[in-house]
Amino acid sequence: MARPFEKLPPGSRDALLAMARQGLKESTAATALGVPLNEFRRVIAKNPEAKALWQEALSVERDMLISALFNKAMEGDSKSAQFLLAARHGMSEKQTESVGERVNITFQLPAALSPDQYTKLVKVTEDPTPALTEKDN
Repeated sequence: MARPFEKLPPGSRDALLAMARQGLKESTAATALGVPLNEFRRVIAKNPEAKALWQEALSVERDMLISALFNKAMEGDSKSAQFLLAARHGMSEKQTESVGERVNITFQLPAALSPDQYTKLVKVTEDPTPALTEKDN
């Protein structure tokens, strides 16, 4: 059984950065470096230098994609412009910009009364004056 990889092979940085410009996939990167995919993933996870190198390659790819999207947006592609505004600047057509402070109104209702409490309340608030009858008129 072969000894497991502890770090990426020499020349990995140049190879990964070149691949990042073409579209970066773990499986393609591992094959190009001559490292089995499961070993490649393990080295990336365990070795801080390899992880930093992988992150650098991903950032190159991300920058290229953002640049391509930006160019499309500047050429008038509204979907690209909407995505960049939402992803990079937090703007969305689903949000409304709030001007000033909003007013909040909170209603606090009293707790429900028990049947005994309700009965007592009703008896107290009943009209104590007797109703007028036809004789009284």
